Parts: sequence; structure tokens; C-alpha cells
Amino acid sequence: MKQFYDETHSSGEESSRTLWYGYFDSTKDEGLKNQICQLVEADLQKKFEKTPTATHWIFYREELQKDALTETIRSSMMIRFREGKYVVHYNMSDFEFVLFYDAITTWVKELENQLNRK
Repeated sequence: MKQFYDETHSSGEESSRTLWYGYFDSTKDEGLKNQICQLVEADLQKKFEKTPTATHWIFYREELQKDALTETIRSSMMIRFREGKYVVHYNMSDFEFVLFYDAITTWVKELENQLNRK
């Protein structure tokens, strides 16, 4: 996956790092969870003068979809690492929600569990 940005912002005692990546094909991709875990692990190796209090990853899906209003939607997956714990969230289109909600939700939980085992 290609990294688009890597930015760190501070506000008082808080420091937040965000990394943007694209593109993933689908959660059906057998190696996607491992690829994401490897990227996350590698990104956390970078040393900072002040370690970020939270790190976020945004992964964009390659496919564009149309919603019921014919507006273009790009799904994304977001990961947050804070206080030693990962949280994974998936922004899905209405089409994905109707047809693939259970599969995507299960996949997201599996990824979150895999990240939190490390």
C-alpha cells in the first residue's frame, strides 16, 4: 500500500500522529489483515522526541461506489492506538451495509483482536 501522508500534531500535553494509506481492494483479501498489522508495527518503530499519545491510520478502499443518492462513496478503515490498545473502525457505503455488514464487522473484530495480541 502506498503511504500518502504522515503527520504529527500537538496540543498541550497531547500529541497525535496520523498516517494515510491507499488503497486496499477488499476485506476478502486473504493477506490484508497481516499486511495492515505489518504496516502498523513498522510505523510504530519510528522514534520521536515526544512519543505521540495517540497514533491513527486511515486506509482507503480502492473501489468507488455509488450510494442510493448516486453520490460517490469511498470506504475507509481507521485504526487508533492509544494507551496500548487498538480500536478499528470501518466506514462503509450503504451498499456494503446492506449486503456485507456481518462479514465486514466480523473482519474488523478479527483485525482488532490480531492487533491487540501483539
